[in-house]
Amino acid sequence: QIRRAFRNIRRTIPEIASVLILFLLVIFLFSMMFYKLFKDKGMTKVEGTPYFQNFFDSYWDLYVLVTTANSPDIMMPAYDQYAFYSIFFIVFEVVCVYIFMSIFLAVVYNNYRKN
Repeated sequence: QIRRAFRNIRRTIPEIASVLILFLLVIFLFSMMFYKLFKDKGMTKVEGTPYFQNFFDSYWDLYVLVTTANSPDIMMPAYDQYAFYSIFFIVFEVVCVYIFMSIFLAVVYNNYRKN
């Protein structure tokens, strides 16, 4: 049964690659927007490090935000400066967490069931 499971996983990977690439592209676009918006504001994270200091840091922070592991921590410095900055984070979470994760999960489930 383990061989069959690995074979099914191997068959589903090429079919879900397009959704995964689209998801990573959306995170890429949001991280470019957040980097340009927040890099020169002089804000620091909760632990004291600079806020969105480079593109890769912003990409990583937003990728982790999709898992909601750092959900309020990443938004609070921007929210403390201007409350309307939270709109960007809310839009990001709605698009990535609720829309793309649902689509990704549905594609994975349908392809796994098909194979």
